[in-house]
Amino acid sequence: MFISKNFLAAATIAASLIVPSAALANDRDITATTIPATACRPNSDSADASVVLSNGAYVFNGSATGTVTLYCPLPINANTVVDFSNDNDISRYRVYYRDSDGIGTASEIKVNLTYRDATGLTTVGGTWSSNGFNIIDNTTRSVDLIHDVGLDRLYSFVVTMQRTNTTQNPAFSGIDFPVIAPL
Repeated sequence: MFISKNFLAAATIAASLIVPSAALANDRDITATTIPATACRPNSDSADASVVLSNGAYVFNGSATGTVTLYCPLPINANTVVDFSNDNDISRYRVYYRDSDGIGTASEIKVNLTYRDATGLTTVGGTWSSNGFNIIDNTTRSVDLIHDVGLDRLYSFVVTMQRTNTTQNPAFSGIDFPVIAPL
């Protein structure tokens, strides 16, 4: 009886190591990637005139208000550098930002992952919004996103900055991919 219980426990553990499961952590190629705001580009000339880089972060320029969209390239695909698996998985990304009114609607940062392939532009997962958090200083927020990075795709984050008046001072500083300990 004692041997059969130990055998059953060992067999269960061994089987759990063989059965494939969903990604629980960002792959190493992903965690080695950062996207500073300086790598991003406003989507139009008018948007470019509305924002400036200040201390490495995009902020609104002087009296500019409204909405600005930034495209931030994610220079990675399914091809892996650290091994030959060619299987990059994203489990979470972290946004560095400031939303000067927290949960109010006068200031907001939104982020979503997209990719372009031969068929067009595709949005991955939902859009994250800073308005869900009542923090008004420079901060970070981790966003869960389970995605198997594909081949023949050009990835980027689309960041939307918005302010309705000049008393607000939202900022976008960048995105990285935190190391997540597997469960």
